[in-house]
Amino acid sequence: MENIYKDLHSNQKIFIYEMLKRGIRVQILDEEREIIKTSYKGHDELILDRDSSIVPYSVSVLAGDKGFTKKNLMANGITVPIGETFLAKDIDYIKRAFEILDCPVVIKPVYGSHGFDVYTNLKTADEVEEAARKIIRNYGEESKLLIEEYFKAPEYRVFVTKKGDYAVLLRDPAHVYGDGVNTIKYLIEDENYRRMNPRTNALCEILVDEELIKFLDNQGLYLESIPKQGEKIYLRPNSNVATGGICEDYTDRVHPSVINICMKVLDAFPGLPYVGVDFMTNSIEEQQTDSSYRIIEINTVPGIHMHFRPAIGKSRNIAKYIVDMIYPETFDVKEVELDEESIKRL
Repeated sequence: MENIYKDLHSNQKIFIYEMLKRGIRVQILDEEREIIKTSYKGHDELILDRDSSIVPYSVSVLAGDKGFTKKNLMANGITVPIGETFLAKDIDYIKRAFEILDCPVVIKPVYGSHGFDVYTNLKTADEVEEAARKIIRNYGEESKLLIEEYFKAPEYRVFVTKKGDYAVLLRDPAHVYGDGVNTIKYLIEDENYRRMNPRTNALCEILVDEELIKFLDNQGLYLESIPKQGEKIYLRPNSNVATGGICEDYTDRVHPSVINICMKVLDAFPGLPYVGVDFMTNSIEEQQTDSSYRIIEINTVPGIHMHFRPAIGKSRNIAKYIVDMIYPETFDVKEVELDEESIKRL
């Protein structure tokens, strides 16, 4: 039987599998854009990624604007990094904002994903200008960027739904451990091979690019450096799984105050049924205060795979929580036993 799902992203495959188990019929309309039509007893949905009729279009668009999201969350009493939005071409204003903030900063495009063109821990005006010019190169001078304080803390992805279901991951930036013998380049290649042969979890290959090389350089390292036995070498400033970050399940360890804050994030975007929240704190297992955490950004199309197959810890099937919201009538239906061929197609 032809594998009709083979070219879909892992997130979408897990999502489809959850629906098939409930007897929901799934038809692929556009493989490249991952548009599917789903049907259950007269209830039809056109779904793009995980966006269905229950996700208001206006809310989805506004939540994708990092500048608006910051202001909206702040207006709702949720702590975010101090910062402001500028046209990328307004270099002088951006550098002036850096002077006013008077601390290390982050610069990133207002619209973006997977941590691309996010520049962190910038400490000089020259670094700020260089980051802005890179964004101009990739997005155009009329694009908008965000400059904000750099908040140094572990980063977590908190998934929550309006029903109160949740899952939490620690996302640690890409890294390798030295063995006193091999170079960083070899350790990366070895780690990438281990991750992909076979691939048993959501981990992606560590991306080796200009940003990684610069990040090493800032530590006085290069690809041919040989780390000491057991030395942990961070390779990137951001923790995105797509560029090599590690994901560890923290669902059973999170303090209830974290979930309460993330539920407030949902309330700040009326109609939003679920969301992935990038939550930074040094104390995820303790009561949060206004100064102990920062919400970095939110995602209305949150990743499923990293929760389903984390590198460390329990599997959390957040696809179930999403389908519960889209097709509430299937919440307690008896699961359909999929035949072997149907499973292979996923």
